[in-house]
Amino acid sequence: MKNNYKRYLSLIMSLLICFMSVLPSFAEESITKEESSGAEFVLGDIDGNGLVQAADARIVLRLSAKLENTADFSERQLDAADYNRDSNVTAADARYILRVAAQLDPFAVIEIPPTTQPPETTTKAPETTTKPPVVLTPENRKYPLEQSSLFKNTYAQYAVLYDYDNDKILYGKNMHAPCHPASTTKVITACLGCEYLGADYILTVGNELNLVESNTSRAGLYKGQRIKFKEILKCLLAPSGCDAAYTIAVHVARVAAKNPDMSASRALSYFVNMMNSYAKKLGMNDSHFANPDGYPNSNHYVSAYDMTIITVKAFSFKLIRDVVKQPYVTAYFVSGGSVSYTNTNETINPYSSRYYPYMVGIKTGSHSLAGQCLVTVAQKKIEKTGKTKTFVAVVFKCPSKDARYSDLKSLYDTAFSYFWRQP
Repeated sequence: MKNNYKRYLSLIMSLLICFMSVLPSFAEESITKEESSGAEFVLGDIDGNGLVQAADARIVLRLSAKLENTADFSERQLDAADYNRDSNVTAADARYILRVAAQLDPFAVIEIPPTTQPPETTTKAPETTTKPPVVLTPENRKYPLEQSSLFKNTYAQYAVLYDYDNDKILYGKNMHAPCHPASTTKVITACLGCEYLGADYILTVGNELNLVESNTSRAGLYKGQRIKFKEILKCLLAPSGCDAAYTIAVHVARVAAKNPDMSASRALSYFVNMMNSYAKKLGMNDSHFANPDGYPNSNHYVSAYDMTIITVKAFSFKLIRDVVKQPYVTAYFVSGGSVSYTNTNETINPYSSRYYPYMVGIKTGSHSLAGQCLVTVAQKKIEKTGKTKTFVAVVFKCPSKDARYSDLKSLYDTAFSYFWRQP
């Protein structure tokens, strides 16, 4: 009997020790886990993958801006999104979750330092241009042909026809009004890439892919791929790859900031500041950028006049000219493999019904707010003079693809017929 008593006492002590050992971990878990609708969940884990990540904060931010239909989210997800438990899903919750993902105190006060402009000087990629880049001047805001019967049937709501050789606006339609640029935004992204990265600079595709919106055009890049800048330009400009835009953006920012370890999200913010600084430097006074790919945003707009300025700048880079004039391109990866694309600009494709024989680029764009957009350069050798004449045409918010291509043909046919004789 005495021996049995000792055994029972030993068993009770063992159970007590086991219970005490698990108690701290249980208490710790209770800090981040709650009960909602009978299901256990992790506070801040919106996508339910068991981790609190930046992706969760992004979902909350979109919820707070009413960019998602809350009817599609479960009660568990909405409860997990309300991190500060005030019964509202706001941008503050996204901030808290983002700080948790970064292993920082979510409720700490953040002191925001004054905004600093990116450095103005950098080592530029070696480029060869056919002529010094043209910079539009305020005097060129004259557009005497706006009421001309030559352009009476222009479908575009915003348009510009520009004489590249004489630095003169020939025609403008609402050309200083801000409008959505869609993927023509990638022209300024390409220009900044040419300013800061050499042709053989090797980019590694990384976490920036998580920042790309899901319903966008892509070049099919995946994390870990390594590719030279001259090759990723093909991914950016031919198929209009938003994934390529984000990869270029974060690498340009890291080079400009001299911080190769900068996070993708911070590098993206830095790059957007660079875009706006660069635009102002070029004289683009009617524009503001919020992302590198042109995804719809109320703070992302450009005028047709400003788009003419950046198109002229892009045309000064040989790396860009070599890509945009090709109907088909193949991009080769340093890490192995290649991928081929068809250029979205049908005017340079001789097999397309929209082919225009004098077109040499540059970029298409479209979404529901922007309509159909196209920024282009056309060149034609004039037999009588033996000289090559260059014009730039921009059309924004056309009602259809046929309309945008019809507008461009009309503008260029008129330019080459009436204005090539000018000195």
